Amino acid sequence: MKFKKLALAAAVAALPATGFSMEAMEDSALSNVTGQDGLTIGLNLPNLTLDVNVHDNDGLAGISGDAGAIMIDDMIINTGGDSIDVVVDADGNGGAPVLNVGVTIPGGTTISTGDISVGSSAGMGNAMTAQSDVILDSMDITLGATTLNIQLGNEVQTVTGVGGGTVTQMIALNSTITGGINITNFSLNDATATTGGSLSATNVAVTGTAEGGDITTAIGVNLDNTDGLVIGIGTLGTAGLTVEMTDVALGTAAPIGDVEIVGLNLNGSTITVAGH
Repeated sequence: MKFKKLALAAAVAALPATGFSMEAMEDSALSNVTGQDGLTIGLNLPNLTLDVNVHDNDGLAGISGDAGAIMIDDMIINTGGDSIDVVVDADGNGGAPVLNVGVTIPGGTTISTGDISVGSSAGMGNAMTAQSDVILDSMDITLGATTLNIQLGNEVQTVTGVGGGTVTQMIALNSTITGGINITNFSLNDATATTGGSLSATNVAVTGTAEGGDITTAIGVNLDNTDGLVIGIGTLGTAGLTVEMTDVALGTAAPIGDVEIVGLNLNGSTITVAGH
């Protein structure tokens, strides 16, 4: 009996040395996982790259009605060596259980949007039969430290200023985006083959007008049967946003200068996104 116990203890002690499943988790960018009374996942994304095609299968009446697609090439997400922390908890909530997912995004996380163009679609899984020149050049969006909370199952969280403060929200962004949002290499192109120009800026900085560079947010996101994706903005900057654009240029001519927009106030607004 003593021998069996010793053999069992030795087998258990040897498990970590085998690296059982740890290498696979590291390869999939899961840098840290713990699991005591909930689950915490750390996602270190040094260079996540993806392409996205959004197919419009019936085109636009009045042109041709042929299927087209919005094409995003080489989008990259880089957390700069830090990890996106995801904390998962389940609550019984008196018989109306809730899955709660808290997400913390580290400051300095960069999203390279990828070049955006439009193509003639032959359906998913098939090559585009034609593709326009780039409509929007890839730009780098750098985020300040941000937290958001997702609830699924039976939502109980509300957001001040959204839905009268009583409508429960699937995603709640009650946070401060430290340092605001910075965009580099913005260029919106007129993709006409021979004469097309562009509206460009070397840098676009978005900050809270009254927060000393940070952006205070109270934003709720829901999926609605009728309206589709519904984004309710309670607060996006307590006194609105300041947008500073550096070296704004039209075409290849010399820049017209810097442009500053102060107090862009979207508080109380609702944005809906739906198919048609």
